Amino acid sequence: MERTITASRAEVARRRRRRQKRNTTIFVTALIVLVILTVTVIACVAAFGGRDLGPETVPKNPAGVNPGEPQGDDAAPPAGDGTDEGENSGDGEADDGTDTEPQESDSDKISRLVAEADRLAASYDYDGAIELIKSYGADYAQQQALTDAIAGYESTKSTMVRYSDVTTIPHIFFHSLIADTSRAFDGDYDQDGYNLYMTTVYEFEHMMEEMYKRGYVLIRIHDMAYADPETGEFTAGDIMLPAGKKPFVLSVDDVNYYDYMTDSNDDHIPDAGGDGFATKIVIGDDGKPTCEYITADGQTVTGEYDVVPILDRFVEEHPDFSYRGAKGILAVTGYEGVFGYRTHPDWKSILGEEAWNQAHEDAKAVSQCLKDDGWEIASHSFGHPHYGRMDLDSFKNDVRKWEEQVEPIVGDTDILIYPFGDDISGVEGYSGPKYDTLMEAGFRYYCNVDSHDAWVQIHDKYMRQGRRNLDGYRLYWNPEMLDDLFDVNDVMDPNRPLPVPSL
Repeated sequence: MERTITASRAEVARRRRRRQKRNTTIFVTALIVLVILTVTVIACVAAFGGRDLGPETVPKNPAGVNPGEPQGDDAAPPAGDGTDEGENSGDGEADDGTDTEPQESDSDKISRLVAEADRLAASYDYDGAIELIKSYGADYAQQQALTDAIAGYESTKSTMVRYSDVTTIPHIFFHSLIADTSRAFDGDYDQDGYNLYMTTVYEFEHMMEEMYKRGYVLIRIHDMAYADPETGEFTAGDIMLPAGKKPFVLSVDDVNYYDYMTDSNDDHIPDAGGDGFATKIVIGDDGKPTCEYITADGQTVTGEYDVVPILDRFVEEHPDFSYRGAKGILAVTGYEGVFGYRTHPDWKSILGEEAWNQAHEDAKAVSQCLKDDGWEIASHSFGHPHYGRMDLDSFKNDVRKWEEQVEPIVGDTDILIYPFGDDISGVEGYSGPKYDTLMEAGFRYYCNVDSHDAWVQIHDKYMRQGRRNLDGYRLYWNPEMLDDLFDVNDVMDPNRPLPVPSL
């Protein structure tokens, strides 16, 4: 009996030990699981960069993606997490392969603004330079470099003086430049005309250099006088320049690149047999106007083959040669087209309707590009007649054609440059039906041709200015009349045939 009781007690003890072992195993297992879960949670938090994703923003786990691996926007690792140098390390490309603009640093922005403002100030636009600096933001005054720049502009601006008498400002003009003298002066029937009325690239470049040395500064004709916005009456402008600087206006007639200059076989297409002039103005790869040109061996190239790109480059190199970005006036007719584009209705059948329509669109784009670049566009009439001597009906018809066929391409203009310099009046003020017609067409600045150093009239409703021709005739026959601008011996092209014909 006693052995039975002893055996029972032993069995109970064994069962108790088994339960204790099982409980210990369960506890250890649970503890291990808890440790694993804790480690997993910590890893997830670290992977998500410590961001608090609410229940509505936690991304769903797509099929086939391991839980805990951040996806989409969250896949970008935090800074300093050991990402390989070659991957997305400031190369301007996002993880999805799309290009992104690199962020401009604050110091780079300040340097850029000051450099751009310095250029404005170099062309005497101190107010524009100051406004550009202030575009940094409301806290521009906290940046020493910016406040120093503004102080410098204001100091220099205070030394500018008002040009005393705008009626003494000269206006010089050219025609399209001869780029290749061997083709223009080749002995054919056009040579004498080119020798009389044209200027070469060589001469133009040297003229600008000499005038720059003498302190001349390009201005817009609108800087000389302007209409009061309330009364419409003209008043002299305030041109503020350093003491000793001399403003002048520049214009170019017939910027049309006519067939007779560029086409040798009468098929209305510029060719290698042309007379060495540019064939049209185009928009370059840099967005700036330049010239197209056909070389003697038939290659079509672009570059500095006429006034526009040559003067643009000179002003780029010498910003103080231009008053607040001024360039010059380009005067065009309409009887063939503008800027080398054949937009006259007669050319529709020659070019075909599609090409003719494209010529209009190209000419419009070039016109806007020129204006954006600081150039002004003027009417040189539609058909290049003598405005002074023609009858009233023909005169009105020519003005109407300009308004209907050219103005829609080049835009509105208030500048008229008389063909042949043939003004509608003498030195007396304007009046009569021709004047009324021009005023109704919107013209307020009228330019003829005059041999004086300067000739300017400012009337209540308009301004007149005489222009000086800087061409072969004037260079050869009247060099003394140009002494205020340059020494002719320093600018005359050695390839110009002499003597220049007389008129």
